[in-house]
Order: sequence, then C-alpha cells, then structure tokens
Amino acid sequence: MIHTLVDDLDGEPADESLAFEVDGVRYEIDLSTANAQQLREVLAPFVRAARKVGRGAVAGDGRGRTYLPERDSRRVSRARNQAIREWGQERGFDVSPRGRLSRELVARYRASAAPGKAS
Repeated sequence: MIHTLVDDLDGEPADESLAFEVDGVRYEIDLSTANAQQLREVLAPFVRAARKVGRGAVAGDGRGRTYLPERDSRRVSRARNQAIREWGQERGFDVSPRGRLSRELVARYRASAAPGKAS
C-alpha cells in the first residue's frame, strides 16, 4: 500500500499536514512545502501578536510541523485508514483507494467500532 498526500489547494503532491484552530474549530490541511510556507508567512504577523494558550489537542514535533495526537504515527494512521477503507468497501461505500477519507465514512466506522455496537 502506498499512502500519498495530495495538496488540498492545488491537487499536486503534498509534503505535510498542518493543523490549526480558528474560532474554536480545528482544521487540518495537506500542503506542499511551498504552500505550507505560504500559509506560515500569511499567519506569521498574527502568530507574533497572539498569546500562547498551550497546545491543547494540537501538538508540534519540534520542527514547526503540527499533528493531532490521534495521528500518533504514520504507520498507525496508514493502517487505520486502510482498515476504514476496507470496512467501507465491504459495506458498499464508494471509497477512493487513496487520499483523504470522508468525515461521514470515518464517523460511521468509529460508531460501528464503539463498544456494544455491531459492525
């Protein structure tokens, strides 16, 4: 299995996922190095003027990149995503063999895996 990130802005290959929060809503975006740098540059004046309130659910890796704790490693994420894809395909969902999984599919997968629920 090959896991490929696709830049959410231009559809080209992406190099990293960035997480951020605005108005209490967390976002994650896959970007190329150039687009990630552009985002950082646009946000830089706001980041300099802002107060740090802790890292909360978004944590850094020490190199300026951010990740969500549930994405604790690429290997775990890939295995989880593959399991979700297989689960969805077995149940007749239209699931792309690569790229980001739909929120609906992930939510249904998690609900089916919850204790006391049938899958």
